[in-house]
Order: sequence, then structure tokens, then C-alpha cells
Amino acid sequence: MFTEAPVYSHNPYHTTQFPLLVLNVKNRTCIPFNEGFQVLHWHDEVQFVYILKGIVCVKIYDEEFNLQENDCIFINRTVLHHITEKEDCHYHSYIIPARMLSFFSGSIMEHDDVGAIINNPTFTHYLLCSDNLTHSSALNQIRLLDKLYFQDRKYEHHEYRLSIQLSKVWLEFISLLHDRKEVSPSKNYQRIRAIISIIHANYKQPISIQDIANAAHISKTECLRCFQKFVHDSPYQYLLKYRLHMSTSLLIATEMSITDIALAVGFHSISSYIKYFKIYYQTTPYKYRIENKST
Repeated sequence: MFTEAPVYSHNPYHTTQFPLLVLNVKNRTCIPFNEGFQVLHWHDEVQFVYILKGIVCVKIYDEEFNLQENDCIFINRTVLHHITEKEDCHYHSYIIPARMLSFFSGSIMEHDDVGAIINNPTFTHYLLCSDNLTHSSALNQIRLLDKLYFQDRKYEHHEYRLSIQLSKVWLEFISLLHDRKEVSPSKNYQRIRAIISIIHANYKQPISIQDIANAAHISKTECLRCFQKFVHDSPYQYLLKYRLHMSTSLLIATEMSITDIALAVGFHSISSYIKYFKIYYQTTPYKYRIENKST
């Protein structure tokens, strides 16, 4: 079991017009740097990790996998995971917001082909192995995506080409899942994903630990125990940090007043919001806005 507390690995492009984040990791260096690099972390996006060279160790909760050249692993959103190198290696990590795979909000694809997969608490990951012939089509589309993204010459309509290729990767990937045997993972995995999802869906509202436990259909004691086991923090502290994190995108991407932002993410008062923001970010919301908008 992991011993360090997990971090929320945020996508710096999530408020931009093309929110795909791609990490290039080579010889233990990550470009661009990301909070989740080589530590236990989670994020709101789905992820494909594609191995170009060497051996990569991926830990999902308490399961561990070694991936080699041309292998790939899909990691579902909100799943706690840890990626390390067993030897010098090179891999690319594609961190993809669900909305990039859904075509448009409210679409049948969003409901049937994306939401049904990424919101399934029993589906944490999927291995794509280069020595498995049934995975060859999906891996080929991932290779084409990788070649397109990292090619030196960027053709006209580059983002459109990438979007089309992402859709091809996703189609080949979900086409594999109809034969997937439904594995029943530890109830704790399902519970922690359910608890985190409940917090994400309700962070703007007043919510107590008992409310979270009731929504997850477990006792308050079990909620606290499960959260401490995997997150090493209380649900309240996690909720507080998540509210602060969600406020940062509003500070950067909108002209909302700091008071309105505080209320929008669930704080009862501006003074409470500023107090905790300074504790976790070592600066004020106003200074954070100025510094990050300027960059």
C-alpha cells in the first residue's frame, strides 16, 4: 500500500481551447513538469501511458504492472496511481479531458461511449500489450497519435488532426471492452472512487462527512477509514483542498470577484477562503491571479 499522501495532478490547459496535456518523460525528466510525476496522484482526466523505451512500473492502488517498449496502459479518471521507471526509459503520457472525446455536451457518445466507461467505479485500468494481437489495432492508433503529436512539422489544422486521431484511439480502445471480463475489484477501490466522485459533484454545496457516507451507502466510520487508508487525509481536508483547487481556474480564467469565487466553490465567507488559500498556496488569491494571468 502507498504510504505518501496522493496529490491532485492538475492539467494546466484545462481552461484553454485545446486542453490536451501530453507529458514527455525521458531519463527521469518530465517535460512539462507535472505535480504527479513519480508520486502517488490522481486527476480528473483519463490517461494513456505509451512506452517507447525501457521498463516502466505502474502501480494502481495496490496492484503493480511492468510495461515494456510499445506497451500502453489506460488509467481511468480519479484512480490513484504511481508511475516510476525500473530503468532508464522513455514514455509519453496523454492526459485527456473527457469532453475531448464526447464531440459535444449532451451527445449520445458522451453518455454511452465516454461516461459509461469513465464513471464506472469497477473499471480502474486496462493494459494494452504489444504481444497481444487483439490489442494491435488500438496500439497502432496510439502510435499514429504519438507520431502526429511529436512530429517536427506541424501541418495546418494541427489541433483538428489531433482531435480526429484521439477519436480513433478511443474508438479502437472501447471496441476492446465488450470482451472485457467484468472484474470485481476490492470494495475499497469502489468506495474511494465513489467518495471522491461524490465530493467532486457536490463541492459547491454545504456537505458533511455524514452526507458523503450516506451518498456512498456506507457508515461514517467506514467512510473515514477508507479515506484514511487511500488518501491519508480526512474527507473534510480533501474537500477543502479541492475547493481551493477549483477556485484557481476561476481566478485565472474569469473576471469574477474574489468574493464571488469564494462563494462559488463552497466557502461561506471571503475571510475563510483567503485564510485557507494562503495556507495551501503561500499567497493570496489576488496575488495568485495576477502572477498566473501574467504568465
